[in-house]
Amino acid sequence: MKKKILKMIFCLGMCLALICPAISTQAADGAGAGTVFPVRFSEYSNSAVSTQITEIDGYYFIADTYHDRILYASPSDKGGSLLSWKVMADDLNKPHSICSDGKVFLVTDTDNNRVVTYLWYGTGEFVELQSFENVGIRPHYCVYDKQTSRFYVWSSYTGEMYVYGRSRNELMLRPLSVNKVPGLYGQYTRSFSIDGDDIIFASQGAGGIVVVNKNTFQLTGAYVVPDEIGGLVQVVRMGGHYYLTTSADRAGNQGKAKCVRSTSLAGFMNPQTYEDVTERFGGLEGFLAPYYITEANGRYYVRMIGLGAGYKDKGLTFTEDALGNILITETFP
Repeated sequence: MKKKILKMIFCLGMCLALICPAISTQAADGAGAGTVFPVRFSEYSNSAVSTQITEIDGYYFIADTYHDRILYASPSDKGGSLLSWKVMADDLNKPHSICSDGKVFLVTDTDNNRVVTYLWYGTGEFVELQSFENVGIRPHYCVYDKQTSRFYVWSSYTGEMYVYGRSRNELMLRPLSVNKVPGLYGQYTRSFSIDGDDIIFASQGAGGIVVVNKNTFQLTGAYVVPDEIGGLVQVVRMGGHYYLTTSADRAGNQGKAKCVRSTSLAGFMNPQTYEDVTERFGGLEGFLAPYYITEANGRYYVRMIGLGAGYKDKGLTFTEDALGNILITETFP
């Protein structure tokens, strides 16, 4: 009965969207639009190649990529295993990231080449709102930018940034622009971070770091990195350092996965000017490899992928003190 009521609410909302221009949408028809995901717990105690963990409005979310789902938990439910976590949605194919503006949740459904949005009901169920199809090739990463009130989604193979937005009185997102970074077309690039007016790309295909202006998408910097950190995943700024994660070296050796840091982007061009901090996160113990680092409310979250440990990943929260010391403040299953 509850599911029927939720379906009716969703259908009413969609009818209003058709009638009222204020809440119209240009999204492609999604196969799962209107689907209500009942509240249920994870059937797996561990994640499998979970690329991201983040905090949204006091709840934790994990992109459990190889289990094709997004998980979530309250602070009291995060527990010692994922059996206490709930399934947000599982109609996905290798999802890599999630973000939210506090109301609408957006997920990169990477191997379906689409973006999906969801609404969270107070009773615990998530309902799928929209599906944006053909979002480049393998959209890996998404960010909600508070400064512009926009959702940014990156297509990892086509060098394109898809930007979406909504007005305050609507739930449906509208595609606003597709911005090209020509130098990254065909160059495998798994993520970006927004740093003020800059967007920083970590590009394995291009062999380094590419920086563009957030407003014009014009190139403002490029930094080639050494082979040992050539399998770039992400670059983010935290405290007095930039942190760079890799999943392998340039030759593809996953046993060489690292997390390094430098006080400048140019510092990643020379091993003498960056510091290997992999072990401080427990990295490479059982081939635990750092992946995406996500900031939320002044805290930084990272998933360590258990590549050589039967995909027994772990997550952690860390900060950097005034002296630059890395402080692990919380761990997750």
